[in-house]
Amino acid sequence: MKTPTRWPRAIAALCLGIAAACGAQAQTKPPVRILVGFAAGGGLDTIARILAEGMGQALDQTFVVENRPGAGGLIAAQALKAAPADGLTLLLTNDHTVAILPYTLKNPGFSTTRDFAPVAQVSDKGVNALGTHPGTQITQFKDIAGWARQHPGLANFGVPAPGSIPEFTVGLLAKALRIDATPVAYRGGSPLVVDLAAGQIPFGITSTAELLPFAKSQKVRLLAVSGPVRHPDLPDVPTFAEVGIQGLEEPSIAGIYAPAGTPPALIARYSEAVRAALASDKARERMATLGAAAHYGGPEALAQGMQRISDAWGPVIRQSGYQPQ
Repeated sequence: MKTPTRWPRAIAALCLGIAAACGAQAQTKPPVRILVGFAAGGGLDTIARILAEGMGQALDQTFVVENRPGAGGLIAAQALKAAPADGLTLLLTNDHTVAILPYTLKNPGFSTTRDFAPVAQVSDKGVNALGTHPGTQITQFKDIAGWARQHPGLANFGVPAPGSIPEFTVGLLAKALRIDATPVAYRGGSPLVVDLAAGQIPFGITSTAELLPFAKSQKVRLLAVSGPVRHPDLPDVPTFAEVGIQGLEEPSIAGIYAPAGTPPALIARYSEAVRAALASDKARERMATLGAAAHYGGPEALAQGMQRISDAWGPVIRQSGYQPQ
């Protein structure tokens, strides 16, 4: 007579087992990597971490940032090309990697159009800035020429990567100011700014996002910014156009890519997750503190934006006489 009472207990145990198995399966869902081709702590790295948090919340999935610094983002780009098109690897990159490297490297080892699938644009107002260490006593852009002539051979300008837009900007400045200026390439803007703030190098050009915190603490003095208008957080800092340097009006952009061949449904899913992440007031505020403006664009917008950057800088790079490495 007691045997039937065991069935409810057995059924309950079975249900608990199924629920536990389903929960374990959800918890072991593989994380999605977001590759970043620059050092941890930099502007792009910080944006990646903001997106990882927001996309994770939107999709109830884990997103992790994996730094692959070196060669101006080349190492991370090649890693994306080699990754399976299964939706578990993405790349957050700026225009340098996908729009400039093809002009500066003989064989970058990847093709943006063949090997990458655009997912979403995340910012279109990133700009670069020229900073100096306060020890130079330079307070205005025009003072650079006199300082360089008084300190022959010492007008070194840190740039975040070899063959980068900041490096070619140094060439434009040298020509306009009629000085000898040497670009010094770093592995990302973060270590560059640290050296600039410490006085290890007199000048530096990198993203405003990376320079802004040091400018606010007065460890670095900003002399000019790129872009069509003055930076909203730096109303007293003129644009390069205002100080007589033309060709730096186009804002920098950043976006997320997946390996070519990634299923369109996954591309759409991640793109919408980026939109959701950037719609968060918290995310927008965090990006604003970096000097970057959140701006969502779909796959087509990202592709078109990168093409504009390529078209704008291609002639400058060719005319500079830079020899592809």
